[in-house]
Amino acid sequence: MSVQKSALDASIPLGYLPAPILQQIEVSTDKNDSNTSTSNPNFHYLPSRSISIFGGQVIAQAILAAHATVDPALCIHSIHSTFIDKTDPTESLTYRVSNIRTGNTIANRLVNVFQHTTLVFMATLSFHRFEKEPVLKYHRALPAGFPPFDLMAPVKRSDYYQMIFRDGLKEDDGILLEALEVKHLIPETTTADAELAKLKDFFRETPNIPIAGTRQSKAYRSVETSLRSGSLANLVARASSAGSRVIYQYMKINGELPNKPGYRAAAFAMASDAFSSQLPAVLIPNKNLSWITSLDHTIYFHKPFNPCEWFAVENLVSVAEGGRSLVEMRYWTKDGEFVATAMQEGLYRAKHKSKL
Repeated sequence: MSVQKSALDASIPLGYLPAPILQQIEVSTDKNDSNTSTSNPNFHYLPSRSISIFGGQVIAQAILAAHATVDPALCIHSIHSTFIDKTDPTESLTYRVSNIRTGNTIANRLVNVFQHTTLVFMATLSFHRFEKEPVLKYHRALPAGFPPFDLMAPVKRSDYYQMIFRDGLKEDDGILLEALEVKHLIPETTTADAELAKLKDFFRETPNIPIAGTRQSKAYRSVETSLRSGSLANLVARASSAGSRVIYQYMKINGELPNKPGYRAAAFAMASDAFSSQLPAVLIPNKNLSWITSLDHTIYFHKPFNPCEWFAVENLVSVAEGGRSLVEMRYWTKDGEFVATAMQEGLYRAKHKSKL
């Protein structure tokens, strides 16, 4: 296969500081067949607790591979991707792009990703000529209660693993640490949450509570007083619901990216996968959790934007049930423009469950 050098080399101006993430998202496109691109295994990223290449990296490279086959005037507006099989980080990936449709303002591509002869990932991508004067114009506003930037604390991906597993394992997240800057705010446990936790522990440890008599413990008398006064009901009403918990973040790509829609979308896609699959486990801790993986990842790009500038992220966990979870992530620029929505379904296994 004859492979050309990346077009990135010729697009870097004097004084340009390339983003560290570029090495991870870049692919080499066959100069004789623009529908075929390959990854460089020297830059594959293997996260902690994983045997496969980081999913966000595969999504990003699929976007660049597909962009090489469409009119540069078109911008990606959606990608629907599915992780099919595990990958070997020491071997390259082959991205094969199929031209499903090319119209005047819309183009559709299918990307199948192979490692040797094994299909490991597939995605459908849609491209659109962005309309600067659309017939309809509306976007969801940044939530009024979104925390100010200065309240946020820096966070690394490895911090999430520590919160989930608490087993001393530190993820080597040097690649993402160089590529991204992230600040976040996890909702603090309220007094109501803490008191409810104490009550749950009490009832679990004291299954046979005496109905009458003088031998009730101090803890039980406190519970009984709460029940009689109605304060326990108020406590329950004030407690936060796990189904509505949110993690707020500010995020940006370090360095600069070429002023090309493909590179910006690809870098953003990799960043969007950095914290998503872990969110339910962060908000809903479980000591029996053994491992986490992604099943699929969908991104809607509402308008072009530069991910090298700070943008706000609202992370919502919609459901965690039946061994799977669904996370929704909404993105706004610093100017309040609603620019993207991402959704990811994750798969969870307990310590006594088998893997795939």
